[in-house]
Parts: sequence; C-alpha cells; structure tokens
Amino acid sequence: MNTLARSRNMPFWDHLEELRWCLIKSIFSIIIFTIYCYLNWEYFLDILLKPSQKLNLNLNFQVLKITSIFIIKISCSILLGLILSIPVVLYQIWSFVNPALNEKFRLNIYFLTTLSLFFFIIGLCFGFFIIIPFSLDFFSSMIDNSLTVAYNVTLDNYLYFVLWLSLLCGMIFQLPVISIYMSKIGLFTPEFLRHYRKHSYLFFLVLGAILTPPDPLSQIAIGIPLIILYEISILISLFYNKNHE
Repeated sequence: MNTLARSRNMPFWDHLEELRWCLIKSIFSIIIFTIYCYLNWEYFLDILLKPSQKLNLNLNFQVLKITSIFIIKISCSILLGLILSIPVVLYQIWSFVNPALNEKFRLNIYFLTTLSLFFFIIGLCFGFFIIIPFSLDFFSSMIDNSLTVAYNVTLDNYLYFVLWLSLLCGMIFQLPVISIYMSKIGLFTPEFLRHYRKHSYLFFLVLGAILTPPDPLSQIAIGIPLIILYEISILISLFYNKNHE
C-alpha cells in the first residue's frame, strides 16, 4: 500500500496525533533557538545595533525601568528564536502534509517550502540593510541643529523597530510563493494580475509610504522590489496556467 493510500486509511485521531507532534517539534525548536539567542544576547545585540553604528547617528540608547533590560532580552530572544526556527517550522509543515500527497506534489511542496524560505531571507536582508538604514537616517535628520535636543532613544523601541520591520519585509517578500498557491487553486490568472497591475502599483507606493519615512527615495526603495515581485508573480501564473491548459 502506497503512502497516499495509507494516509487515506489513517484514522482521524492518528492524523491529529501526527499534527500534535509537528506542533510540539515546532514549539520545541522555537524554545531552543530562544534559549540560544538569550545565552548569546550580546552577539545578537551587536548585530541589531549595526545599522545605527554604520550611519554614525550617535544615538543615545537608554532604558527607563530597572527591569527593562531583562524584559528586552526575553522578548527579543523570543522574536529572534521565532525567526531562526522558521526553517524547522516549514519542514514540520511539509512533513505533516507529505504522507497525504503523491510523489509529484510532494516535490512541489518541498520546492515551495524552499522557495518561501529563500524569499523570506531575501526580505529580511532587504529590510535590515536597506529599509532600516533609510528610516533611521531620515528620522534622525529631523533634529534641528539649532536646537539643543538630545536624540535619546529607548533600547526596546529601537530593537522592536528593527526586528518587526525586518520580519514584515520578510513576509511581504512571500508574494511570488503566494501567487503559486493562488494560481494552483485558480484565484490568480495572468489576465487577473495584469488587470489589477496599476492598482497593485499604487498599493505598493502607499505601503512604502507607511513602512518608510515620507520621502520619495525611501518609498521607491521599497516600491520597486515589490513591483518586481509582482511582475515575477505574473510570470509564475503565466507559466503555471500554460502547463495546466
């Protein structure tokens, strides 16, 4: 009996048990990476502070509560642990659906998982090395030199800003992978994507204005990659529909 037949004959409670173990392994990986990030907090903190150091912004980081450092270490370690455990989580998702799929579709799932991870890493790097420096440089430049105003920033505000913006960029870069799923179930077609191309471009510019400082250069910096990803999505949908006509 092949794996597909075994999966169909598998009782509901066995499916539930398998799902439970996938969730346990995913949560366990997040806990392990969180502990690792906490124990190596100085190393990760140094990485997260590099955007401000390279720009020579002379930011004065401060904490306002006695317990702030501990809370910052815990919360940032959890978020970093979640980011680092994403390959494990994706693998557990693939391993759960794997027995119910035929061989060809299993390879498709493995390909989509790898592709999703690739675009997520690219999005993280794009947010960390491009968007965050743009944002920090813009906001810090708003201090008037004629005023004796010290640009003091709380450490937690800066770290959450860097982590969440990087994570958001990683999620936004999932657009090509989403287009594959949507094309498979018939929601995305080349005609549909071309029809809403102008609407999408406008949305990307608005999104760039929300995620970045309100200057044209920063909006273009995030808008152009999203436009490129959208065009890639059209090519993906075109390729998929041609192969399934």
